[in-house]
Amino acid sequence: MIASRDFNKLCEKIMKIDAKIRFVGMINQDGKLVGGGMKQGIKPLGDKKDDESLYCGIVTRAKMRQGFDRVLGQVSFAMSYREKVVIMSFPVRENLLLLSAEKEIDLSATPFKVLGLLRH
Repeated sequence: MIASRDFNKLCEKIMKIDAKIRFVGMINQDGKLVGGGMKQGIKPLGDKKDDESLYCGIVTRAKMRQGFDRVLGQVSFAMSYREKVVIMSFPVRENLLLLSAEKEIDLSATPFKVLGLLRH
């Protein structure tokens, strides 16, 4: 699996999957960014406080989804198609890999490319 020190490298690899990716970051169970970040030259949609709230909310939802793992199986990824961006989250051990992208990204291919990189 992935060592913590490799989170930044992993995020960089995932960022290269598609030019429409805006952000790739590793979020810990406390909702803190522990690797990765915004693509250079991209303006964030919110401020740092908005980001922290988003991270905490996504971690909370991921923990809630775990309650159904026994019946439905583990979550491979979750996706939210929003008005301004697409957000995807991928469980990685006790962390979550968070990705945001322009809405035009290939929704049928991108998450599976990310899963492929996570499995290596």
